[in-house]
Amino acid sequence: MAHRHAFEAVDRTLRDILENETEPFGGKVFVFSGDVRQILPVVKNGSPVETIDAYLKTSTLWSPFRALRLTANMRGRHEVNRALGRDFIKIPRDVLIENPATDEDEDDDIRPGAIPKCMNRITDEMHADINNPEVATGEYFANRTILTTTNPIVYRINEGVA
Repeated sequence: MAHRHAFEAVDRTLRDILENETEPFGGKVFVFSGDVRQILPVVKNGSPVETIDAYLKTSTLWSPFRALRLTANMRGRHEVNRALGRDFIKIPRDVLIENPATDEDEDDDIRPGAIPKCMNRITDEMHADINNPEVATGEYFANRTILTTTNPIVYRINEGVA
């Protein structure tokens, strides 16, 4: 979380710009999320007292804040893949890359955390022109992103592309 002085600076700036000195943040609505008790600000080489002093709840801005609480658990409301169990969600087909596997049993060993054997073919297809400076621009890479869950998988994919 940011230091309370950062919030107070934004407050003063918006009050000046919007010419509204009576309302916090110049009357603009701000939505903060998370549990402020779990996200204390970082005060470099600061004592516990300095950390608490930097805490947003110690600011004069805190009194008009209104805490809203969720009444329904929104977790787990996604469609699940029954084969993998309730711990995994089903990813929409329009964001998936089709598996180019030719052998029916090629990907039988896919399990949570495993990389399919066809990953080389996927990276070859997605990054075929990686060494062509005319094609390999920032936009080229932005349109060819592979999302993974852990850094070790990222490293394995990067080794395959390099």
